[in-house]
Amino acid sequence: MKQYIGTKLIDAEFCPAWKDCGEHKTGDPGYRVRYPDGYESWSPRDVFERAYLPVTVNSHLRTDAPSISQEMVEDFILETCTQTLGDKCTVVRAILRNGFEIVESSACVSAENYDEELAEKICMEKIRDKVWMFLGFLLQTAVAGVGAAPGRPAGTAGGMGFGAAIEAAKRGCRIQRRGWNGKNQYVELASCISYTNAAGDTVNADHDAIGKQAFAFVGTSGVQMGWLASHADMLADDWEIVS
Repeated sequence: MKQYIGTKLIDAEFCPAWKDCGEHKTGDPGYRVRYPDGYESWSPRDVFERAYLPVTVNSHLRTDAPSISQEMVEDFILETCTQTLGDKCTVVRAILRNGFEIVESSACVSAENYDEELAEKICMEKIRDKVWMFLGFLLQTAVAGVGAAPGRPAGTAGGMGFGAAIEAAKRGCRIQRRGWNGKNQYVELASCISYTNAAGDTVNADHDAIGKQAFAFVGTSGVQMGWLASHADMLADDWEIVS
């Protein structure tokens, strides 16, 4: 068999004594885990914390969509070691929480101007930038997967813009926003649209540009024909294709 690596974005909460989950009884500390499809399971604490990294909200951004924060970067750096080589070069070795190591150096031209504290600060900024990039890559993989299928619009797996979502709907796909509260809600393109007027006549909703078509919103209260997107819907980047 081959070995595989992967990552996913899930919701979880720590439970000091969660019961009624398979063989795990009251008193077993662990995490209640909810996957994107709504399935819930229980994971032992040590297993969960070895596999998952907490995502903290970046307060400098406009939304609470998944992102990397300074707190996550600092927390992922487990320890550092600083060493001066010669009389004007500083090397900083950082060990990350997963055991990966980053080494950065800083040097000056004249030994008379050398300042180890300043050099260490410069190295740490370089290290933090790399950790931010690595965590960003990790989070992007968790959100979007390891690769889109051929022909799939960019961002389909982990969220796409309104334009790409509409194009997907025109190809026959059902689309939804991840941020919608209700379950099993989606939008699709309906065809052969008609209605009955006050006189009782059936009228086809024909139009040269769109034909007998309209967007239908399927929700918990039934089907809404002629669905119109709100400004929030049109500006959102959390659209996805319903599998």
